[in-house]
Amino acid sequence: MKSLRVWGEIRDPVHGYILINELEKSVLDTYPMQRLHRIKQLGNAYLTYPGADHSRFGHSLGTLHLASVAGSKLLDLGFTHEEIQEFRLAALLHDVGHGPFSHLFEEAVLRNKGLTHEALTMKIIRETEIKDIIEDYGYNVDKISLLSTGRLNSPLSILISGPFDIDKLDFLLRDSYFTGVEYGKVDVTRLLMSIRRVDNSLALELPASLYALESFLISRYEMFKAVYFHRTVRSAWIMLVKAVNMAYEYSGLFDFNRISDFLIMDDGYVELKLRDLAKIKSQLEKDVAIACELYTMLEKRMLFKSVYEAMVHTREGMPTIDEKLKKELEDVIAQKANVEQWMVVIDTPMIPSLPYSPTQPDPMDIPVCEEREGTLIKRRLTEFSKLIESLRGYVDIVRVYSHPKVRDKVMEVVEKTVRSFLP
Repeated sequence: MKSLRVWGEIRDPVHGYILINELEKSVLDTYPMQRLHRIKQLGNAYLTYPGADHSRFGHSLGTLHLASVAGSKLLDLGFTHEEIQEFRLAALLHDVGHGPFSHLFEEAVLRNKGLTHEALTMKIIRETEIKDIIEDYGYNVDKISLLSTGRLNSPLSILISGPFDIDKLDFLLRDSYFTGVEYGKVDVTRLLMSIRRVDNSLALELPASLYALESFLISRYEMFKAVYFHRTVRSAWIMLVKAVNMAYEYSGLFDFNRISDFLIMDDGYVELKLRDLAKIKSQLEKDVAIACELYTMLEKRMLFKSVYEAMVHTREGMPTIDEKLKKELEDVIAQKANVEQWMVVIDTPMIPSLPYSPTQPDPMDIPVCEEREGTLIKRRLTEFSKLIESLRGYVDIVRVYSHPKVRDKVMEVVEKTVRSFLP
């Protein structure tokens, strides 16, 4: 295994100077990593927050930096320098499998192919020039690919992908900075220095870091409300998802079979293909022409309008409206309003109060511990905080959007129709 020298530093607006070594510099200079410059972190949220045009590349660097911050503590906990370097590489590479406009491509294309961006991340690490660089420095490619997606049987996996991880810490800080929204401020150093090793797993020691942890969880909740599920952000998002999905389903656009074909695709690629289609819209099948219409509207910032919104609090965490019911409800509303079906969209982003994606662990499962008589004992997070206990549960937001030209028609029928469908 080659010894690693510090290559230099990269100036980051969120974390300041980020030190990288020769191995990390070599990985950063690969095509798959440089491609992340051309993929926006927040998709088309810049239509609502003009500063939100930051990239997955910057986020990857920020996650590497937080792995470095955590690294000094992990060494104290008995992890080796080799394990820390593997952790740093996994942090740097954790998003290399993202498609155009980040999660949009996963929602519109990858899901139909039975793929996830995590699966593509592992494939890219194992099958591209990244593999050769990692092996040349004596590290195990399979191990790093598994750790980068939180799938390695290691205590470190939870810090890459878990209810509390360095990925979430950076995106809160970074998205807050670039949107100008103040809710994402988190004391990351305090949190990472509170990591302890208990029964060969990692946990945060409480009550020492309780206030910092409460701040982290509340920041996630506020950022989801103010940014990620902001009604205008979601309007632009669902329009682009619908356009890409329709173009994919009816013309095979954005399909791929090889990893090299996938890596060609970035935000600009998708925009160019949709723009080219729009030029020949009159010659296309109806559904592809609709995709072109949606994209043309986005370019002019003619967004769908929110005509109805309801918030349903539940403890179960089950979607109020599943995909089948959502499609049925869209059809009924469109029929009653006498408008075309594509002009009505139901949006049901399920947000736990300490928000949570169905594919990720429950935030209430954040491992915490307490020292008693010199021994660390695992505890439940809600044992320490009434505030966190009060935020438990899920907020299922049901929104109905319509094409701006038919807004009044849809508003006349939407409330009564939606309420008849809700449980």
